[in-house]
Amino acid sequence: MKKSTLLFSGLIALFLTSCSTLQFTGTAIEQLTTPSTEVVDWENVNQWQHADINSENFPGMSVHKTYEELLQDKQGKAVVVAVIDTGIDITHEDLKESIWVNADEIPDNGIDDDKNGYIDDVNGWNFLGDSPGDQYELIRLLKKGTAFENRDLAIEKYAEMIQKDGVQHSLPLIEKNLVNNIYHYEKEVKQANQLGWNARTTGDEPDNFSQRFYGDGNVMPKSDDELHGTHVAGIIAATRNNDIGMDGIASTAEIMCLRAVPNEGDEYDKDVALSIRYAADNGAQIINMSFGKDFSPHSDKVREAIVYAASKGVLLVNAAGNDGVDIDSVYSYPSDRLNNEPEVSSNFITIGAIGPVKNSLMVAPFSNYGKENVDFFAPGAIIYAPVPSDKYEALSGTSMAAPAVSGVAAILLSYYPKLSPEAIRKALMASVVKIDYELQVGYDRRKITMGELSQTGGIVNGYNALLYVSDQQKNLRKL
Repeated sequence: MKKSTLLFSGLIALFLTSCSTLQFTGTAIEQLTTPSTEVVDWENVNQWQHADINSENFPGMSVHKTYEELLQDKQGKAVVVAVIDTGIDITHEDLKESIWVNADEIPDNGIDDDKNGYIDDVNGWNFLGDSPGDQYELIRLLKKGTAFENRDLAIEKYAEMIQKDGVQHSLPLIEKNLVNNIYHYEKEVKQANQLGWNARTTGDEPDNFSQRFYGDGNVMPKSDDELHGTHVAGIIAATRNNDIGMDGIASTAEIMCLRAVPNEGDEYDKDVALSIRYAADNGAQIINMSFGKDFSPHSDKVREAIVYAASKGVLLVNAAGNDGVDIDSVYSYPSDRLNNEPEVSSNFITIGAIGPVKNSLMVAPFSNYGKENVDFFAPGAIIYAPVPSDKYEALSGTSMAAPAVSGVAAILLSYYPKLSPEAIRKALMASVVKIDYELQVGYDRRKITMGELSQTGGIVNGYNALLYVSDQQKNLRKL
């Protein structure tokens, strides 16, 4: 496993390659103005996110081009990327060399050696304890029996959920029954959708944010089907050029593992907020957040944690969500703003997903979008990456697009480690490859431009981003 401290033999190379005056030369990739008519090269789709969007068949992030033309023979600085997710298989053949190690903690001695409140947090922390899954937030809110914002919408969504479990009543009748007696269908639906089920095993009260030190240091998945976190971590940091599996994006990234997202159901706001704070307090420079939900009773606490992370110089990368909707008008959490009010900080970016085509179907149909709340897009459909027990799978979601951006951000910080989160965000946004032709969006494939789908109207590009930082580093250092 990598250590956060570098060996002396690498210090000279680090000084030469990561100083503030490091310069890269090349020609930036320009916007795409015409949809491609090429037939997709499906035989080579497994690493399409690394392809050069300009010269290859796929709308990738030009990662291989970045390493081959800009980073050859250059040694970057290690960058700690916290992954808040399900458990992560830290023993995976293609990931084990890229796991963050808390050098101040002695493994398995039952002592809080670094005195941060977490015992044996060698590779991160598990805020879920032994729980493999949990309820959805709307269920947790409904079973409390108290009024809350958008309760009618929660009942509507819950009715749809339990009808899919096999309840034979019509949706209007289910909703009427739920309003009169929220426990009406308690025994007719699967366990995760029963209001009486309580999966929390950590002994804390999820609404009590003063209870912080619960859970344990075991960040591994509880089963092989708990694969999401491993997949996300692999996209960022699977070992490059080892002839195993696939290549991660950032060769110097170290993954800090924070198990806070249940394999089924929704994450608790408390676990998310404390995960962000743990990462910020323990050396993370980037936090990847590939999760989301429609209801968030303590969204204020999560926003407070986002602001805290900004004060510690941490960039947060957030998945836009997979409902195929405009999140400028639909609630989606986590977010750095409430009801489209001003952002609480400048360290938070939200990512939509594209698929491996350079035509009008580029935007993945499941991807959320938003002129105000989505910053740009990244590869997120059919992404091949590690899953537990030394296996690999292709998965799709904005969950895959966010770590693609985290990986690119890690490359930038590896060579320009003094840049602020605001500077990295600006560089990523200013260097996108814009898409200047009509696209189809959502499951109804509505025709629209990418400029109407995000703030930048483009796709993240590692090559462009590194050139941009090189050229604008003097201005970026002021942010």
